[in-house]
Amino acid sequence: MEIRELRLHSGLSQRKFAEMFNIPIATLKDWEQGRRKPPVYVIGMIQTILENKGMLISEEYLKGCEERRKSVERALAIVLSATNGPDETFLGVLDDYIDGKISLEEIERRVNGLEYIQ
Repeated sequence: MEIRELRLHSGLSQRKFAEMFNIPIATLKDWEQGRRKPPVYVIGMIQTILENKGMLISEEYLKGCEERRKSVERALAIVLSATNGPDETFLGVLDDYIDGKISLEEIERRVNGLEYIQ
C-alpha cells in the first residue's frame, strides 16, 4: 500500500495523519503527490501501527482472524465432545487448554480413544 492509501483507509486527514506519525505535513504531501517517496520500511511501520491500533484492516489481518476463529471453534468442538457438554468439567478443560495445561492434541487423542476427560 502507498502512504495515501494507508491514510485514506485510516480515515485520517493529512494533518491528523502527519501529527500521529510526527511527519512534517509538507513531507506527507510530497509523498502523497509522488514528488518524493518514503522509505519502504516507513510504509511498513506505519501500516503495522495502524493495524495494531485497529485503524486499518488488511486482507492478511482478516485472514488471520478467520484462521483464529476456526481454531477456536475446532477447540470448542473437541472439548465439547471430550466432556459431557457445557458443564463444570467442560469449563475446567477449557480453562486448562487456555492455560496451556493440556494441549489440543491431548484432547484430540482422548476424543479419538473415546475417552471422556474428567
